[in-house]
Amino acid sequence: MIHSDYHVHSSFSGDCHVDMSQMINSALAEGLTTICFTEHYDPFYPKGIEEEGLFDLDTHSYLKKAAEYKSNLELNSKMQLYFGIELGIYPGIYEECAKIINENSYDFVICSSHTALQKAVYTPTYWENKTVVEGTLDYFEEILTNVRNFKDFDVYGHIDFCLRYVKSTREERDIANYKEILEEIFKTIIEDGKGIEINSGGRRSTTKEFNPCAEYLKFYRELGGEIITFGSDAHRSEHVGYDRKAACELLKSLGFKYHANYKERKPQFIKL
Repeated sequence: MIHSDYHVHSSFSGDCHVDMSQMINSALAEGLTTICFTEHYDPFYPKGIEEEGLFDLDTHSYLKKAAEYKSNLELNSKMQLYFGIELGIYPGIYEECAKIINENSYDFVICSSHTALQKAVYTPTYWENKTVVEGTLDYFEEILTNVRNFKDFDVYGHIDFCLRYVKSTREERDIANYKEILEEIFKTIIEDGKGIEINSGGRRSTTKEFNPCAEYLKFYRELGGEIITFGSDAHRSEHVGYDRKAACELLKSLGFKYHANYKERKPQFIKL
């Protein structure tokens, strides 16, 4: 069973309004033994999409709060708490992103693509004049560029995130449309000793599937992928640990033996 959640947001993230303490209390009620906060850090978010500065992170306040929680002996007797970031990335900002990561000590770094071609994939604007397959291929092309050129991360987040936000058929999501580029992405991640996550946020979207979906996860495993974390992508307290039992069952059915937790950027493998 999975007893950890390695993709949790709080009010330190611009799109979340829930205090960290509420997320922790929800995790305890859910029976989790480990959570890692992964606050959004997108200081170079493409202009004109969101309110400027929405995804900036006050790292001083965040890490100060992290230190307070880490020194809380009573809480730490009940749960292990770790603190990381979800870094939004796209071509052209790799040096700046490396500086951000190395300015502070984090337990875990997720790299994520929320945009492609300088447009947010969760808005209709991105999908204008594109088929689902064309838009998804553009998205994967940018991820491939990222993993080839940026190496200072631990796990790449919700690999098929774009599909949460567009109506699509099973045929349009079929791996046959994307197998060649997914193979390049996954092989690069695997060869670099990085991993991916199984993200249950997609289960709350129109597709009702994990990100990435089962078919893509299976392909990652067939290529030799072993490092995988579980993340709920919770922005609300009731979503902490969301569908972790189903995630565990799916991973085991696909041949995964372990999931990973991270401490000080090092994976710890835990039997499913």
